Amino acid sequence: MSTPTILCAGEALWDVLPRGEFIGGAPFNVAGHAARLGAHALLAARIGNDERGRRALGIARELGIDTCLVQTDAALATGEARAVLDDTGSARYEFLSPAAWDALAATPELLAAASTCDAFVYGTLGQRDGRAHATITQLAAAARWRVFDPNLRAPHISRELCEAGMRGAALVKINEDECRMFAQWYGSACTPEALWDVLASRFAITALCVTLGAAGSQLRWQGRWYRQPAWPTQIADTVGAGDSFLAMLVCELLRGSDAPTALARAGRLAAFVASQPGAVPAYDGAQFRA
Repeated sequence: MSTPTILCAGEALWDVLPRGEFIGGAPFNVAGHAARLGAHALLAARIGNDERGRRALGIARELGIDTCLVQTDAALATGEARAVLDDTGSARYEFLSPAAWDALAATPELLAAASTCDAFVYGTLGQRDGRAHATITQLAAAARWRVFDPNLRAPHISRELCEAGMRGAALVKINEDECRMFAQWYGSACTPEALWDVLASRFAITALCVTLGAAGSQLRWQGRWYRQPAWPTQIADTVGAGDSFLAMLVCELLRGSDAPTALARAGRLAAFVASQPGAVPAYDGAQFRA
């Protein structure tokens, strides 16, 4: 398909960094990158009736994200994550709680979009509140192809939410830290292959992608493993790099690209994003699909 429809559900928030504040949240970032890559990207999120919420909507539209499903909360503020970067450019976060995304509601329009989209992308942070968890569970049940990216962020790390997310998921994408955590949970070796054996047997997932930082990435797809070395890059910060990787991977697989091509393009885009400040830096999506 030339223009896949991708629905991204969960948190929309402002990353407050030492150099300023930037709109983000994994669903927002994935949708922004998917739109840049030519997909019809829908965002299912909830923002506050405040200045940050209005700015978030404006930026989403500038990125080409379809915001028709974004909800506005009259009482709760737009989400905020205060991020502190370490010497490697990696971030840790402190999250405003409660935030508007915690009250995401399962409207008829949202359920209809979930049932017709080509891919439904979701994680765990957007489900930290029981209301949003119930909504995303309903959306996942309605969706035809479910992509689960736990995107774990302390202190909101929940094995229960991870396991709920993997039930019924087709593609699960995790990073190297999550690979180690999952391996500890399930008593497996800390390798993508060993973890695949555990997760596929427990949750019936059909595909697994593990990003491994400097070691590149691995993808289990249609019964085979594929490996991609890391693209060389000078890291500015890693915020949004994993989200860009996932957006490209999903877009390429939906468009019918073979697994090696999809994996290579995803890694190339993620390397570029890591070399730039901010989660969705400016770029021409076509150049990364060449």
